[in-house]
Amino acid sequence: MKQHHLLELVVAMGIIASASIAVILNQQAIQVNTTGNVLNVATSGRVETLNSTTYSSLTASSTIGATIVGLYDRDANGNIISAVSDGQPDISLDSKCYVFHLRPYHWSNGARVTVQDFVYAWQRLADPKTGARNAARIDFLKNGTAVRSGRKPVSALGVHAISKTRLEVDLQQANPFLDEILADTPLLPINQAFAQKWGHDYGSNATRVLANGPYQITDWSGANDTTWRYVKNPAYAHAKRVQVKTIDFTSEADTSIGAKAFAAGKFDYAALSPQQVPSFQGTSQLHTQRTTTEAFVFFNTTTGPTTNQALRQAIAQAFDKRAFTQSRLRDGSQPLNGLIPAGLTNMSEGQDYRATTGQLLPYNLSKATAAWARAKKQMGVNRLNLTLTIADNPTAKIAAAYFAGQVEHNLPGLHITVKKVSLTKRVALETAGKFELVFSTWSPADSDPMNLLSFYQTGSRLNITGYSNAKFDAMCKQVEDAGAYPAKRLALVQKAERYLICQQVPSVGFFQQGTAYLLDPSIKRFPVMPSGAINYEYVKTK
Repeated sequence: MKQHHLLELVVAMGIIASASIAVILNQQAIQVNTTGNVLNVATSGRVETLNSTTYSSLTASSTIGATIVGLYDRDANGNIISAVSDGQPDISLDSKCYVFHLRPYHWSNGARVTVQDFVYAWQRLADPKTGARNAARIDFLKNGTAVRSGRKPVSALGVHAISKTRLEVDLQQANPFLDEILADTPLLPINQAFAQKWGHDYGSNATRVLANGPYQITDWSGANDTTWRYVKNPAYAHAKRVQVKTIDFTSEADTSIGAKAFAAGKFDYAALSPQQVPSFQGTSQLHTQRTTTEAFVFFNTTTGPTTNQALRQAIAQAFDKRAFTQSRLRDGSQPLNGLIPAGLTNMSEGQDYRATTGQLLPYNLSKATAAWARAKKQMGVNRLNLTLTIADNPTAKIAAAYFAGQVEHNLPGLHITVKKVSLTKRVALETAGKFELVFSTWSPADSDPMNLLSFYQTGSRLNITGYSNAKFDAMCKQVEDAGAYPAKRLALVQKAERYLICQQVPSVGFFQQGTAYLLDPSIKRFPVMPSGAINYEYVKTK
């Protein structure tokens, strides 16, 4: 009880401080910080690596995407546009073989971006020796699964250099989302000679990565840095459309510090935590929106109490997600009942996939109670202690406290201990399977729902739950085989999602994340992508 009062006192003090900042915002003009064409950004995340093969966070992905572009990219509205590719590939009759023609892009060291840069990057992603967490993203290529699982050599991967400017891409199956996949961070090119020069240290600091995109990164010495800088890349093919020449980033784990500095005119953008949002309501600087970034609680399905399916079903239905998003977040977030987020993709008739598929395993106290009774009987226990591992950040802490309180109240006899660790440590524990429950977020890079299903396929490195099910694997194979028939493919995705979430429950959706931030009125255009990442290439000031 004392701990709860202390938490309430800390939150209250934070709200009072935030409220005073909101008053300042309403009473004084904010000094524009874009003097000299410099944008100052306060963010809550850090860059753990600039290696497009091994990154794990949205901050790293968006940073890599600001410095490197691939065959395709996204415009200010989030639409796919051609980039290094001219956007007019030669396509076989069965839509499984593409030949892309490369435009004259250059790396920041002056070298031309070649077909081999893509071949090398994709083989590196698939190579089991790399141990890439995103390796399953290569499965769209012919032999992708066999290569990443070590059954075939990397030379068998469906990507080949026909010439320095013609790239042949062979697909495992036709895929209607191919252009979006090819814009994803893991599929970006890597200069082979440069990367091999640095070996395992490639991407570990700003001097050990090359750029071919709108910005180069400087003043970043590694994962522990809390500041870094983007500088406009003069070698970028479309440098003329990049208006902001310099962007300075400061990572503030305590977002209230960034908000205070924003009020003092030191930042043009400041990320807000959910607790701060109510205090800035009514100010012109506050912006909120829903994103496609999702928050989940993952269960360890290979060891410990959470191998019990009834227990997982009980927990999944024992907490009120709508009450959480409305009372704790208030930043545009909404409940997530399923695997695929709202706004990610549409059915062939134009309806949103999530709306059409329905709410899977929503809050239902009577069903949760019944499942908890079954679980206790099956395990032969009346009381159970579980540990929920989270990264030490504001949103995770709020979510974990709410989740634990709801589950403990609604399932008497079940106790949840929250274990806070660094993001790096949490990822390491996930990878090693050393957890019972873990809270984690994921940002889909494209609108193909199959990417989310593939998390749970046997052998996927993203499958931290350890879940393995032959029936589900077969269902995913059916989805892949239907690539040339988009409507049929999405119907099969629905079937697989319902089976996975409603019956198997390797994870439970928590909420679809919103983003809340303060923005200086001097910023005319500030494109926030569906994932919540900012497309700095198209930022414009008044």
